[in-house]
Amino acid sequence: MQRAESLFRGELIPPGATVLCAVSGGADSVCLLSLCRELPGRRILCAHFDHGIRGEESRRDAAFVESLCRSWDIPFYCRRGDVPACARERGLSLETAGRELRYAFLRETAEKTGADLIATAHNLNDNAETLLFRLARGTGLRGLTGIPACRDGIVRPMLDIPREDIESYLRERGISWVEDSSNALDAAARNRIRHSLLPLLESVHPGAGENIARSVQNLREDEDCLTTLAAEKLRAWGERLPAAELLALPRAISSRVLRQWLGAELPRERVDALLALCESRSGALTQAAGRQVRRDFDELVIDEGESPALATRPIVPGERVELPEAGLVLMCEKRLPGAEIQSSFTTFSFPCDNICDKLSVTCRREGDRIALPGRNGTKPLKKLFIETRIPARSRESVPVIRRGDAVLAVYGLGQAEDSLPGPEEEFLCLRFENME
Repeated sequence: MQRAESLFRGELIPPGATVLCAVSGGADSVCLLSLCRELPGRRILCAHFDHGIRGEESRRDAAFVESLCRSWDIPFYCRRGDVPACARERGLSLETAGRELRYAFLRETAEKTGADLIATAHNLNDNAETLLFRLARGTGLRGLTGIPACRDGIVRPMLDIPREDIESYLRERGISWVEDSSNALDAAARNRIRHSLLPLLESVHPGAGENIARSVQNLREDEDCLTTLAAEKLRAWGERLPAAELLALPRAISSRVLRQWLGAELPRERVDALLALCESRSGALTQAAGRQVRRDFDELVIDEGESPALATRPIVPGERVELPEAGLVLMCEKRLPGAEIQSSFTTFSFPCDNICDKLSVTCRREGDRIALPGRNGTKPLKKLFIETRIPARSRESVPVIRRGDAVLAVYGLGQAEDSLPGPEEEFLCLRFENME
């Protein structure tokens, strides 16, 4: 049987690092503290959290860990929490409330002490139990990858060590530990897996725990590969996902693209809804991860809500008009006859006669039409917006230049063909620029 030292993943704690070990006083965490202190060139600290559940036994555990740290000359940090009260206040199970309070204490202590890493004593059996628990509850491939060896500043260097090797290591060195009496109870689902299911699997196939842990490693490698492929797709596409291309991907990749895009875990039914949106008409919406996702023409976009409607503002020659709703500034200048006449998607020129003091910039209005050059007559703005793929949520902030109610020009679309000045006319030049 391999010994604990050979399976301990000390490379997760680089030389020169300060590591805060989470130590309950049980065999696993005492073994962790012992193995860590044997690593050369590392500074080891110890943190103990008293859950306030087991009364005198909890106080005994804290005193044991403190005494152990004193004998090993390891700095010791302790906090007592009221897990039952926290569970009642937040509507959580005792296990969940305890985990939240414990990790909050560990992170605060790591920050206070300048620790680079937090180390916990999860072992091979814990990983096997986690896989079985998640499998029974129903999970995807990521859930079957078990407990990560390193994530968010927390390392678990004992994930490859079976529990029996941990106890053998401690006995050989004459290192004592304390037993948590609640671990003998079957109230918690994980305890029932530990006491009943895993031993039953071992009776069916000896070495079941280690085999399950090996399967976890294989599944993690597959998950890492699929996650990387999804990340590459997302980098290529950016913030807007091409619906047809997303739908054509294998579901194992498209579901991961969606999860990474939204930055959240998504249950299968939410992934189904998002993929169904790829086949919907433009403008269709669905909810996912607390956000609205919209089919915007041929793409999926995260809907941040409609842009504010552009307020009506008069246009006065020589004055600057700020349009914060559109992120634009409108400059208006008079030009003498013979000056270059400019007409583009963002710059427009109009004859001065009968136009000064009558121009305004507004949002679109119901029934608006314009005759753009080369478009064979007038067309509704609504149709032009659709043709040029201006998203529906942004259309109210597109600037429209008017004389009275008549539409003379639309930012991004162009100028009415009958509104250009003659070569010998004095004219107004209107130029849009970004507010920056």
